[in-house]
Amino acid sequence: MSSISSGFEDAFGFAGIGRWECALDGETLRLDDVCRELFELTKNEALSRDVIMERIAEHERDRVFSALDLLVREGQEFDETFKLVLPSGRERWLRGVAKFRSDSGGDMVMGVSFDVTSEQKLLAERDLHLAEINHRIKNLFALVAAMISSASRESSDKDEVVTNLRDRVTALDRAHSLMLKTDASRPIPLEALLSEVLAPAHSRQTIIMSGSKVLIPAKAITLLVLIFHEWVTNSAKYGALRHTDGTINVEWSPYDGGVDIHWRELVPDYDVDAEKGFGSRLIQASAMQLKAEKVRRFEGGWLCIDMRLPLDDY
Repeated sequence: MSSISSGFEDAFGFAGIGRWECALDGETLRLDDVCRELFELTKNEALSRDVIMERIAEHERDRVFSALDLLVREGQEFDETFKLVLPSGRERWLRGVAKFRSDSGGDMVMGVSFDVTSEQKLLAERDLHLAEINHRIKNLFALVAAMISSASRESSDKDEVVTNLRDRVTALDRAHSLMLKTDASRPIPLEALLSEVLAPAHSRQTIIMSGSKVLIPAKAITLLVLIFHEWVTNSAKYGALRHTDGTINVEWSPYDGGVDIHWRELVPDYDVDAEKGFGSRLIQASAMQLKAEKVRRFEGGWLCIDMRLPLDDY
């Protein structure tokens, strides 16, 4: 490496790029200071091919060294990203780029290595988010299919079937839109979810919401929105939201591992039919998937729904 000026050497070092070269006769193996730091090698360790090999994660070695063989035998470009196993325990990925040179001085592989850990972590997060989104989409398709199947059995009136399905799909869309306002993998405040679902049905009724801040994990949002939507739909059909002077009081309080949600609405003319039908089964199925416990009762003109929602599994 003595042929490279000190100015260029400084520039490589400032950029965090480590340089290395290896003679095919096995007599020369050189790593500069930056490269040794990237591999966490002492000067003596940097002379050992075996130690350098051990620094590369075991499941990556065959791929990396096969690519080096192809570089030497066929002149293919070496450009590989691999994970290191470091003595310090730090998590680090390197990208190595090398070329083969053959001249009067002998056959030599010359390359550079640089840290791409931050980029690899971003890629891993992206893949995780895509997996979560794909999982959520599959769940949505399953829910929609179940709603179509059950709604068609519930009513012989085409317009009623279409209206019910449209309302429920719209609820899912609102939940999805709410998640798009932030990172799709991040939790959303419980109050924001309730407000979003209540907004389309709320006019002059009195809506009181109270409770300390509780964040709902992304994986629980869709099912919880479906439950809230059914409560709101039943209220608009049979309960407080059917009257301009109706009153709904929603309170919640966290406990260790979850949240207790209490829905109260003033319904003097409560109709027990509100507890029947596909909507009720949808609530039960959603609550079961959330591992939530729910109790519904009517007391002194008030419809009361208590739900204990565990959150520590998400």
